[in-house]
Amino acid sequence: MALFLPILLVKIINDFLKQMSSLNSSQPQPSLHFPLIFYAPFIVLAFASIANGVLLWKRANHADQGAHGEENTAEAIASLEREGWHIEYGTRLGKSRADVDIICISPRGKAYVIDVKSHRGEVTTDGTQLYRRLGHQNSSFEKNFLNQVKRQAVQVKEQKSLGFVTPILAFSNAKVLLPSSRLQKVYVVEKSQLLQLLKSLG
Repeated sequence: MALFLPILLVKIINDFLKQMSSLNSSQPQPSLHFPLIFYAPFIVLAFASIANGVLLWKRANHADQGAHGEENTAEAIASLEREGWHIEYGTRLGKSRADVDIICISPRGKAYVIDVKSHRGEVTTDGTQLYRRLGHQNSSFEKNFLNQVKRQAVQVKEQKSLGFVTPILAFSNAKVLLPSSRLQKVYVVEKSQLLQLLKSLG
């Protein structure tokens, strides 16, 4: 829209000038012409709008992918409720806009916070932090997921007055290739392993 605005504006002005000149046929019909620099701000605005639209589309796509991953993970552990587990989804953390994907409390009173990630590829580690492998390339994740889920566990512990909350990072689409299921006191598993992990921890 911003790209066509100056063209439309020039056309409107030229049409107006032509109508005015038609009232005086002895005058040649004027035509308004602007230098290219006149269009530059509108072109910049148009490209900025396109870039913003692409960014919003990517965010919406990521949000949809994340929601789908959470639904699949919820289905994977749904049987626990029949065994006496209490499960909450999308619990808001205090007055902030942040929430916890899944909170599980076992029949024995043990509490778990599960942060679901929908990234694809393979999850690896150097022993300190997590990496994402796509093909032959390793790259860092956009956030420190280990610290993030540990903070969530502390917040849930305080918010619900629980004795201890175990943090779990669950990947709904990625293959987890870690030498141990636990890294920096956080359990890191793929969706297919989550049910068995929770049952084993009790």
